Amino acid sequence: VLVQVMAQRALADAMELMANAMAQEAVSRTTDRVTQEARRGGYMPM
Repeated sequence: VLVQVMAQRALADAMELMANAMAQEAVSRTTDRVTQEARRGGYMPM
């Protein structure tokens, strides 16, 4: 049972790390797009 709990905890940690990485990727991608739009004279959201 202890091994199962440890495995579940490790899996949860890994999923959290992946979610954080994906979120940071999305944020940086959005920032890049906004920056490019601003350089081209496009509108800036917000």
